[in-house]
Amino acid sequence: MLKNVLITLALVMLVSAFVVFAQDNNKDSEQPVGVTVTGENVSLFETYAKGGTASANSAVAQLNVLKVTEAKDVDGKALDELKGKILFYLPTKEADNLITGNQMRGKTVTIIGKLFKQANAILVETIEGHDSVDDFDNLPVGSKSQLQVL
Repeated sequence: MLKNVLITLALVMLVSAFVVFAQDNNKDSEQPVGVTVTGENVSLFETYAKGGTASANSAVAQLNVLKVTEAKDVDGKALDELKGKILFYLPTKEADNLITGNQMRGKTVTIIGKLFKQANAILVETIEGHDSVDDFDNLPVGSKSQLQVL
């Protein structure tokens, strides 16, 4: 399991490094835009290669992306061109729960962050509302009663 997590993080870091490197080497590099984006956290592999996870590297099969349902810039102006698009998460501590695994998969999240439009990437600063971060289901369970311990 740890091996899969490390492979996944290495892949995410490689993609992020490519995005950052490409922007640094381009004199007309894109400046990020402050946004509030709402969408569904979905599996990257299942979104683009539905039913093919059996042939996927287990680490890659765990990567998640954001399928946008609504986006606004910092002034509250709707960014309708993003609706239905897929955004990749840049690997930050704030995005850890979103990037891999099933914990946040399928949940609606609202993210405040910086959008790199050309790269379809978002730098997560804050995760808000909806079903996002609810640790109630992650409370320890007693061994005999199977009840959650507060």
